[in-house]
Amino acid sequence: MKTIILKGHKGIGGTAEGEALVSQNALSYIFDVGGIWEEPMSAKVTNKIEMPDWYGQDLAGKVLVFPTGRGGIFSSAMLMGLAKKGLGPKAMINTKTHPVFAYASIVLDLPTVDGLDPNPLEVIETGDWVKVDAENGIVEVTKKGD
Repeated sequence: MKTIILKGHKGIGGTAEGEALVSQNALSYIFDVGGIWEEPMSAKVTNKIEMPDWYGQDLAGKVLVFPTGRGGIFSSAMLMGLAKKGLGPKAMINTKTHPVFAYASIVLDLPTVDGLDPNPLEVIETGDWVKVDAENGIVEVTKKGD
């Protein structure tokens, strides 16, 4: 199996692992994830203009890999509301974590890392298995199909 190690500075939260879902676009839970208004509630991406690569995808239980967040405090409230219902991600990997997402990660104890070398958006692909050790700033990537 081909494994790649990415290293950065200490992140937020502990450890988690799961399937990666990768986007090259900045994420806003309030504008891009419409599932909080649905019955039953879901973490599906409903914004096909701003998040075309994740449109229709369910973010629940995935390791989200995206450059940064966008939006204000309502994105953190939406993320925390979904997580409370068991619909949050397992971890988040960013090139630079948006302050609103950092706040939500602290409250949720959600493993979140950024500042990794090499750039996670150039290494990780959707479907790769990813282990996030935020306490030590290490991400281990096992490439899909290996």
